[in-house]
Amino acid sequence: MTKKKEVILDKLKQGIDKVVKLNNWESTPFDDAYNCVKEAGYKTNYVWKKPKSSPNRNYKAEVIIKHSLYLCEIYLIVKDKNGQEIAKKMVASEKPDELLFRRHLGELKWLSNNEVVLFNSSKTNYVSV
Repeated sequence: MTKKKEVILDKLKQGIDKVVKLNNWESTPFDDAYNCVKEAGYKTNYVWKKPKSSPNRNYKAEVIIKHSLYLCEIYLIVKDKNGQEIAKKMVASEKPDELLFRRHLGELKWLSNNEVVLFNSSKTNYVSV
């Protein structure tokens, strides 16, 4: 799997290098991003938006997106003040197409000191922890 990611990243880099040269852009930001992906072991996990604190400030909730070649998994995670994960729930698992998985991402909101929800984009459904 990593070999395929390496090939894809290298092909993307070749294309970006051509566009950078054609437009006479500074290449440093693109080179830095390329190197970060390699240093991270080709893992493309990220926090969606900014984590939210509970009303009493004892917990933080965040949405983690784990992006792979064939799958995108979305998780709602709650951490304590020390950053220790205390709850984790899968929100959705979709093909890695933003048009598909984006519909699960609407609003992250604390309902109380102990319950947080992630509403979908149309606010017709939610996942609670």
